[in-house]
Parts: sequence; structure tokens; C-alpha cells
Amino acid sequence: MFIVQNLTSPATMQNALMDLMRNDVDGIRVCCAYMTLSGVELLWDGLVRSVSEGRVDDVDKTIVASLDFGFTDPQAFAFWLERGSRVLVAGNEPVAAGRLIPQAAFHPKFYLIDRPDGSVGSLVGSANLTNRGLTTNTEVGWLEMELEDRQDAETAWAGATENTTVLTDGLLAEYRELRDRETPGTERRVEVEPVPAPGLGRLRQYRAFADTEIDASAYSQMWIQSRGMQGGAGTQLELPRGAHRFFGENFAQYRYRGVTRMGEPVLVAGRQIWPDRPLTWHGGNAMERINLPSRAKGGFRYTNSLILFRQLEPNMFELRVYPWASDSAKAYVEASRRRELLYRIGRNSDRLAGFL
Repeated sequence: MFIVQNLTSPATMQNALMDLMRNDVDGIRVCCAYMTLSGVELLWDGLVRSVSEGRVDDVDKTIVASLDFGFTDPQAFAFWLERGSRVLVAGNEPVAAGRLIPQAAFHPKFYLIDRPDGSVGSLVGSANLTNRGLTTNTEVGWLEMELEDRQDAETAWAGATENTTVLTDGLLAEYRELRDRETPGTERRVEVEPVPAPGLGRLRQYRAFADTEIDASAYSQMWIQSRGMQGGAGTQLELPRGAHRFFGENFAQYRYRGVTRMGEPVLVAGRQIWPDRPLTWHGGNAMERINLPSRAKGGFRYTNSLILFRQLEPNMFELRVYPWASDSAKAYVEASRRRELLYRIGRNSDRLAGFL
């Protein structure tokens, strides 16, 4: 199926790769024109969470990218090499001749996920393995959760990687030195520069609209800004009132002054599943809360972050966490702003929340 990513639908390509890896990974093959370290780290985080029993070292990893124009970050190459990956490159001949301009550019964007059961999933499109390519650029892709004919994928892979060579430490050193001497061009700057911070303007208060304007159940993604967490374990996230509807619940006992459970959504990240997470009403401060998994149970660092919930099926939601200052967090805030679905939480807080 076709999938599209743009400023109002961020991280569509990232979501596709996470979905491809969710049912375990035996091998991962990436063939793209350019990579950045930030893009690689996004993919790696999903891979680590998707392999069974944490066996990421046993996953067969083949990474192909180009040296063309000096766009690929040398640190991205080094990242894969340090983790036992087979790394191939296009554009080695110009580098050997002391230049970065290729005779013919290497430009595929092709991702294959091999699974232990023998099935293969694929993503083919326009997205490079860069933070912008997986988050905020306008990109189009064709996603196949399971290919009917594996041989088609093998033939395509062989053709795309035919004129590549193994990246050696010596070639990487030559590339790094040559790249450092070059003045970055406009395209390189656009590909690797951080995503601009969104212009927030005057924000509406979520609580003021929770019972009338906003139907949280109409959206597939909800994100909440976290500064500090609540509860003795530091894993309770305060949600805006009415957010329970996003999780498919229907609660109306807002006059109740105590604590009561509203629902128990299932949260997932890769192959990790946390069933029946308590979603509760706290009448003392008139806020809803959800108990997130602790780091000891495979959860995340939640302080100063954007916490995203993406619905996968009824009562099951993918949990993803990004540092608040990250490009991904900026992209989600900007997308909600453009859709006029960006809000300030509560009467006395300037924390943000949004829907997509």
C-alpha cells in the first residue's frame, strides 16, 4: 500500500519500519542514497526493541549507502561497522580519485526486513535513512508487510547493490578527510540540519474544550509533553481531562473526588507488551493519569520528553518516547499545530498535548 509522510503526517516512514520489525527480525537490509547518525539511531532503537530476547547481535545486518557528494555522515557508517554490520558503499571510485562527485548518482531507498519464519517485509520509496527522511520530509513509499514472492525482493536487491563495494576502514578514512575539506552544499545542509522549532502562538486550553469540541477517539495518535512524572515509581503521566476517550473509554464521574480506574489499555514497543496499564481519574487535582512501564520493565526515560501513543488496534497502542528537544518531537508539535490540534494542558500548566 502507498504511504505518505509530510508536515501534517510526520514519521509515517518511521512508523512503517517499526511495524515491519514488530514480529521479530532475523535480518535487516537497508539500501539508501544517504544516511545520518540521527536517522540510523531511530532505526536502531526500533530494531533493538523488536528482536526477541534482545538478540540484536545475532541479527544479520547489511547496510548500503553512497559516498556521493559527501551527504552521508561518516558517523553513520561507523555506527553500523561497530555493531557487526556488513556495510557496502557506492561512489568509492571518485573518492579514490580525490572527489565526491559521481559519474552516476546512487539513489535507491529500499528496506527489507527478514523474519525468523522466512517471511520478508519491505518498504520502497523516497525516504533516506536520515532523521528528516523518517520524520518530517514529504516522502512517499510502498509498504508490503509480507511479500508474496521473496525472489522478487532478492532480484531487486541484487540489482540495486550490484555496483557497490565493501567499506573498509581505509576507505572510510579517505572519505572522512575528503568530506571535511569540502564546503557543505545546500542539499547536504537541508538533509542534516535540525528540524526548526515550531511557532506555537496562542494556545487553547485542552480542558476547556474536552467535553465539547474535541473527540479524542477520532484520532489515531495522541502525544503529551512530559517534564516530570508522578507517582512513587515516577511512571505516572498526567493526561488532560477527556484524554481517556482516545483509549476508547467513556468516563463521566468528574465530580468524584477520589481515585478510580477508567480503563486498562495495552501498550507495546516492538515485541515488548505491557498489558492492562492502569488509566485512572484523580479527583484531587482533576487530572487523568496513565501508569507507564518503568525502565526496569523495559520502559523509557520519560522526563522532559514527548510521549506518543499510536493506536494499532482496539485497546492496543504503540508507546514511543522522544526527547523534547529532538527533531521528532518538534515534528509532532508542528504537525498538531498545523492541524489546529495543539493544546495547553490544564488551567495552570503550559505543558503541551496534541492529536494526529
